[in-house]
Amino acid sequence: MGRKRKSGAEKAADRIRGQLTQTAGMMSGNADLEAEGRTEARSADRTTYTVTPRDGGGWSVQAAGASRATSVHDAKDEAVSRAKKLAGDRRPSQLLVYKKDGTVQTEQTYG
Repeated sequence: MGRKRKSGAEKAADRIRGQLTQTAGMMSGNADLEAEGRTEARSADRTTYTVTPRDGGGWSVQAAGASRATSVHDAKDEAVSRAKKLAGDRRPSQLLVYKKDGTVQTEQTYG
């Protein structure tokens, strides 16, 4: 469910690819392509936090690429509240809340 943490070179490549896509969209008059490039460039430095169910019960909050959970909670609403606080304090970031079946329930972007 989590993503591998990107290296500095990978983040720089994503930022440059986004800037090139945005420029291509501007030059061609394609607003969708321009917006897609802008989004890709901005997301290069974004940290993703996830709320996922634990095998033994409860819910965990974890940053993408981290080897351990940031926090563990008995109730899902407690985990979501903590994850929202983390994501809101560490902008730019993204929050993905998963259901017990492994599908994404909600996605929220900060900054």
